[in-house]
Amino acid sequence: MTFLETPTLSVVIPAYNRCESVLRLLDDVYAQVGVAFEVIVVDDHSPDSTATVVAERFPQAVVLQHDRNRGPAVSRNTGVRQARGTIVVGFDSDVTVPDRYLLARVVDVFGQCPWASGLAFRIFSSDGRSEDRPRWWHPLSIHRYADRSFDTHYFSGTGYAFRRADLIAAGLFPEVLYMHYEEVELAFRVLDNGGTIVYRPDLAVCHHAHPVSRRGEVQKFYKPRNQILVALACYPWPRAIVYLAPRLVYNLCQAVGHREIGAFGRALFSAWTLAPQVLSSRRPLKDKTWRRISAMRQQPAGARRVEPQPASKTGAEAG
Repeated sequence: MTFLETPTLSVVIPAYNRCESVLRLLDDVYAQVGVAFEVIVVDDHSPDSTATVVAERFPQAVVLQHDRNRGPAVSRNTGVRQARGTIVVGFDSDVTVPDRYLLARVVDVFGQCPWASGLAFRIFSSDGRSEDRPRWWHPLSIHRYADRSFDTHYFSGTGYAFRRADLIAAGLFPEVLYMHYEEVELAFRVLDNGGTIVYRPDLAVCHHAHPVSRRGEVQKFYKPRNQILVALACYPWPRAIVYLAPRLVYNLCQAVGHREIGAFGRALFSAWTLAPQVLSSRRPLKDKTWRRISAMRQQPAGARRVEPQPASKTGAEAG
């Protein structure tokens, strides 16, 4: 296999305490054919041996290490800033990539869709057949549109691709959020800049829901806190109130019902503490952006079924 001095595509993988998962993902990534790429693994100060083992097993990968734990948003940004490719593909470290031509397909899709800033991948559960429903935050029903392509206002950090220039222009992932909802705000910023994000069911990964993903902490603390912070950063005040009121009531009821009122209180206090920082750079989305988002929630006549097509094999292979 050969590598081009300047790769077409950069694969960014944030990692924290997931050595075996990262190695399994890298096996899949380096089995990719049909395109020149580089791989950047960002170790977020893992207490395990992730960085050392990855560097030993995959010396061709760029391995970056944080000197302290800074969260997935910062890790992704570290990788994007380091990337040399014009296209950035992001994978969470607990996914696998069954399709050996997925990276080549990404390049082909961007070539076919010059207006697209980003591509949201289809995410299957670990069985490779059922949809990963918790990560479906798209504007259309998963039941009717999981196998159709459409414009969306969301992508999951589990699997995605963007033109690097559009990520930079949108300000990258909001680091103040640490984890959870950082994709929501970045997607808003991309749309507000006039960009387009396309859901592509033919670009698929399998998510294995690694236990260190801290789903309990996400639901109890990061979800209510970051809903507040995203509303403060992106929503006009009337819309922010309408957005937040039912969510705060719901999160409060959940906290009371599960006897986790302390976690909810910590989330509110953290949001209060971070609010001045968020408000200092507050940029509510333009009215035309909100109209675009509203239009996406309508059943689009143009949404179409996408069948996987053979990827181009003309690019230089890497891996």
